[in-house]
Amino acid sequence: MRILLYGGSFDPPHNGHMNNLRAAAARVKPDKVVVMPAGVSPFKRGTCASGALRIEMCRCFSALAEEQAVPALEVSGWEVEQAERGQRNYTVLTLEMLAAEYPGAALYLAIGSDMLLTFDGWHRWQDILKLAHLVVTSRNIGDDPVLHEKAKRLDAAGARILFAPVEALPMASSDLRARLAAGDPCENELPPLVRRVIQREGLYRENKGDNNHEPETGKGACAQPLE
Repeated sequence: MRILLYGGSFDPPHNGHMNNLRAAAARVKPDKVVVMPAGVSPFKRGTCASGALRIEMCRCFSALAEEQAVPALEVSGWEVEQAERGQRNYTVLTLEMLAAEYPGAALYLAIGSDMLLTFDGWHRWQDILKLAHLVVTSRNIGDDPVLHEKAKRLDAAGARILFAPVEALPMASSDLRARLAAGDPCENELPPLVRRVIQREGLYRENKGDNNHEPETGKGACAQPLE
């Protein structure tokens, strides 16, 4: 059994996230996809939308199952629940949880190219490579040589890091939050379900100096936090 994990702050999830997950699933052909909104990202002090609302917005990913781009897809609130209990979110702990829940399964972790470049700063990154294959999708056109060189340094055997070709859709949730605060509905960037939740809850209406830019298409809650 192959399980593909795709995580991030998803504040909010956007079409770039959808595009990268679609590409990662095409590369891995998993039996199950787990979308995991982060509870507390070590890269940020917090999120603009609550964990519950980010979980709800992440149901937009089920459209990929409906179009048969991915198989069975689950949106998991596990990391959000951990954060509510005062626990830090680390990718290695999430992978250990999945390994225990699905013994014998082959685990795959989808990340963006920007996250690969900083991967050796992640908490227990060597253990992550033992637990799962990385599936790297490129956010920026022309960055492949840099990515492959980094992959060779991280994984000399060349067996644990895979690349998923994707037509890059450069966009970041932090930029979309600023545009939403300015009154732009971001219709071309946000799935319909996400736009409905944002409108219903009045999310992102005020721009409070949001300069906590984060890697958006990879695992936003996986590196060693700053203490």
